[in-house]
Amino acid sequence: MRLVPFAALLLLLVLFGCAPRHAEELSFPVADMSSPSLSPIVVYEFAFSPGIVTLDPTLGYSLARGAPGVSPQQRAEALGRAAAFNLADTMIRELKQRGYDVVAGSGAPQPGERTLVVSGDFSRIYEGHRHAGAAIAVGVAIDYESSGAAPQRLTAFSLDSRRLPREDRVRAGLHGEDVNYEATRLGAVIGRYIADVARTEHWPAR
Repeated sequence: MRLVPFAALLLLLVLFGCAPRHAEELSFPVADMSSPSLSPIVVYEFAFSPGIVTLDPTLGYSLARGAPGVSPQQRAEALGRAAAFNLADTMIRELKQRGYDVVAGSGAPQPGERTLVVSGDFSRIYEGHRHAGAAIAVGVAIDYESSGAAPQRLTAFSLDSRRLPREDRVRAGLHGEDVNYEATRLGAVIGRYIADVARTEHWPAR
């Protein structure tokens, strides 16, 4: 039996001023880890609802006189989809750079597989405006799954991009420090934490 390490998570939460929703030691049987293809890390796009999106009130109008602009509902949905994609894509890239077999989430584990599953939801997507920068907040869950067994929650915690230190390695995009940029910053932090857990647990890498 082995224990999931939580020292790295606790350090992460202390540094960023966040509190875990649930974090307890959990043991599970060691499976055959000789092949990375049988031990992927699965990353799902985080869920969101348009109701948690705060739009920039200065945007969304039409430049064509008399033509309707994009509705707030459409803008909120587009902003949420973009943030969810960028967050998941950054986590996947961070993990692949460290040699892990990572896939975008869909379906249950295949026979013989054991997986780390990363999922979550957005609690806040703030588009920002000229006097305040964009920001996002998410709830993160990491589960252990194996074929034929119920998922086991390893940990769950919350992170807010406003509490993250600025890093030179994450550059602003074409539109500056917008929601997509904040999603990329947050995704990089989450991805590095998942990699730390995987490495400590001797999760196979290529």
